[in-house]
Amino acid sequence: MDKNDAWFNFMEELRSRSDLVSVVSSYVNLDRKGNRFWACCPFHHEKTPSFCVSPEMQRYKCFGCGESGDVIKFIEKYENVDFMSAVELLAKRAGLEMPKLRGDKGLQEKKKRKQAMAEICLFAAKFYRSNLMTKNGAFAVEYLKNRGLDDRTIARFGIGLSPDWDALVTELEQRGMDVGLAYECGVLDKRTSGRYFDAMGERLIIPIINAMGEVIAFGGRSMKKEIDFAKYKNTKQTELFDKSKNLFGINLVSKKKKKSGLDRILVVEGYMDAIALHQAGFDFAVASMGTSLTKEQARLMKRYADRVYICYDGDAAGTKGTLRGLEILKAEGLEVRVMSMPDGIDPDELILKYGREAFGKAMDEALPLTDYKLAVERKKYDFDRGTAADREDAKRKYTMAALDIISSLDNLVEAESYIIKLSKETGFSPDWLKQSLTVREADAVAVTDTARSGEEQMAPLNRYDKALYFILACMLAGEEYAVIDFEPVTNDVFLKESFRYVAECAAQGKKPVPSVLADIFDGQYSKNLDYLADTVFSTTLENKKYFTDCVKLVKKKYIADEINRLSNEYTKEADNGRRSEIAAEIQRLSAETKKL
Repeated sequence: MDKNDAWFNFMEELRSRSDLVSVVSSYVNLDRKGNRFWACCPFHHEKTPSFCVSPEMQRYKCFGCGESGDVIKFIEKYENVDFMSAVELLAKRAGLEMPKLRGDKGLQEKKKRKQAMAEICLFAAKFYRSNLMTKNGAFAVEYLKNRGLDDRTIARFGIGLSPDWDALVTELEQRGMDVGLAYECGVLDKRTSGRYFDAMGERLIIPIINAMGEVIAFGGRSMKKEIDFAKYKNTKQTELFDKSKNLFGINLVSKKKKKSGLDRILVVEGYMDAIALHQAGFDFAVASMGTSLTKEQARLMKRYADRVYICYDGDAAGTKGTLRGLEILKAEGLEVRVMSMPDGIDPDELILKYGREAFGKAMDEALPLTDYKLAVERKKYDFDRGTAADREDAKRKYTMAALDIISSLDNLVEAESYIIKLSKETGFSPDWLKQSLTVREADAVAVTDTARSGEEQMAPLNRYDKALYFILACMLAGEEYAVIDFEPVTNDVFLKESFRYVAECAAQGKKPVPSVLADIFDGQYSKNLDYLADTVFSTTLENKKYFTDCVKLVKKKYIADEINRLSNEYTKEADNGRRSEIAAEIQRLSAETKKL
């Protein structure tokens, strides 16, 4: 990032006015302990505070789930918005006007376009809702009532009705709204003749709303018994809506988290399941809208809770797509529980037929992911039929498959418990199973190490590097005693650029802003920034003494490098006068070293 451009200057000012402690404390309660602030992490459920905020480095870190970042990253995650939206929220909070930059015109036009699209979606939602409440919508209301939904739930989810294929087009045109843009955002479709029509024509309509409360798409269900088009339909992918990155009901989950906290999320397949669950009191339900779970959806869930209950119907349970989705959730650090529906019926049918207690019981009996995977695998092999050889072969095959599942566990106690269970199930001795498991784990570690070798890692720090980090931390924190009269010698790009930024601030007579480093490095070196934030500050007196010791260590190396450089120059120098000057400088530096 160009440190002289308008955007960098704006970001530096924004960060200096957006104190992390102040921002975070407006969302969660912070308790001061020493020079740090602590809270229960807002990004995962916990009872003991492990979320730490460093006021000196303007950086947070949760020692429970590992989340870390600066003030902008905090707003991104807590408000579930992208980078630019987080910057805009902080700018508004700080009373700053967003700068007009090169290329900004295009960004502003894109933003206006998205706003216009969202307005069209909202207008369409209101139009559909108004139709449901007319005489012509009575049959649709009756259908919803027969499915167990009450008036409050119907209104809460903004359920509506498309009366025909043309009424919405007429309404949009009469209001002077751009029908071409309505086509772009999926509200309208277009015939080969070029004529527009309602993309959700003659369907029951369910608005899809994002975490910010904006209508971004629609789901539709045909109310006709005989149709020549799809019974269920979603809005096509648009600039506002990507099904793989959204979850139906996430807006209500977001509100719940902000209002009373959230320790779990319940994921179902369809809209009606999620709606029925909310009405029954399970107001932490979302729907994946019929798709296999994606990494983006997993990350979206992770922002609200660390435990996820999966409740799919009998047809989906155990399929490769479902299992792959569950692994994606696990990979994002979520604790997964899998529910089974009695008789293979849908969640909303279970509630309608047996009541919310039956669904609550199914939740209580939900299996941890490993148990579920083992249960799915176990169904493939019959230990009781066929010849003795067939039965033994089934046990062997199941055992090998089960060991592959158990080998993926990180918790040794957990793995041990599954080994004992597997031994009882198959008759193989625990010792043999452990030995087989060890071989698999060794292979897995080799593969993992190979994969990680390509990742950007923070190099191990020696005593000298640790001293440089503490010096840098004190200088970034603006401590009065944190002044050095030399440029530290280092080949570390992060340290070199960070010290350069501090030096530039000193030359301009301004205080450095630690979080600006995130802009300088443009999202890189997050591990280095975390380490810098972990620097322990105690009392001013202790910090000053340690700073002095670190400076001595670093300066000794600086002088040693200078003496080495001058010695090489002395050897190559032919001019006696210059040789005398070099020798005098070496002597002076040697004397200075003895004083340190």
